Amino acid sequence: MYAIDFEYDQKRLSEFHMIVCSFDGSSGMETVSSGADITYAQEKPGGSDIFHLHASSYDAPYSCTFQICKSPCMRYNPGDMYLSPSQLSEIQRWLCRDSYHPFKIAQDGYTDIYWNATFTAKQINCNGRIVGLELTMYTDAPYAYHDAVAYDFHFNTYDINNQLEAEKKYFPNLSDAEGYLYPDLEIQIQEEGTFTLTLDGRTTEIKNCRNAETITINGPRQIISSSDPAHNIAADFNFIFPRIQRDYGTEESCISANLACGITLRYSPIMLVGL
Repeated sequence: MYAIDFEYDQKRLSEFHMIVCSFDGSSGMETVSSGADITYAQEKPGGSDIFHLHASSYDAPYSCTFQICKSPCMRYNPGDMYLSPSQLSEIQRWLCRDSYHPFKIAQDGYTDIYWNATFTAKQINCNGRIVGLELTMYTDAPYAYHDAVAYDFHFNTYDINNQLEAEKKYFPNLSDAEGYLYPDLEIQIQEEGTFTLTLDGRTTEIKNCRNAETITINGPRQIISSSDPAHNIAADFNFIFPRIQRDYGTEESCISANLACGITLRYSPIMLVGL
């Protein structure tokens, strides 16, 4: 990491007159995780020297350790570099939570990248006084995320009815990791009927949709709701939540619908990068 500031839960470290630092005097050369610490299950059949790959998985979420201290640019004498107990408490209340919050590092190339994180802290003492903190960051995933991206699609009756299949629309697939993730969707239905949405070959069906009804899908939490209180959407939904598929070499995803509607799709692409 080459940075002196970071943002956590919409506050910056510099607001506390602190900077990222290193107390060990290292040269700056280091090896760190880049969000691709994958464990592979390999097995060699009898009579063969070739190992087959059966499965792969992430065994642990991303974690890293770094240090912070008071900014020397804002101090006028050496005594100002020490932290008081009250200052220590204020910083730890901000960082050491029982829930995840977005963390961003102030470094070139990382403007749109964040981790969902929380921290533990150990104070660093010198001559019996507090000179800094060593922070260990714990995240909710083995990788980072790109800031959420959103795409708006509109399907009209003419295009749908004059195609051999439902009209298809394409959008960039920005995730680094192979596999799939569940986006958030807001669907504004513009005609009555059974609504089907196909995303990367996976079909979601909702019966008894009405004109001007808005259907909201929270992908990560697997929750669906309707703006129409009379629509028993739990009974009419096939419980196949839309998801975006990523394979090596795949640079776009495909979405289609069978009824006139407007769709807003939002997701946070996976980024294989570390600090």
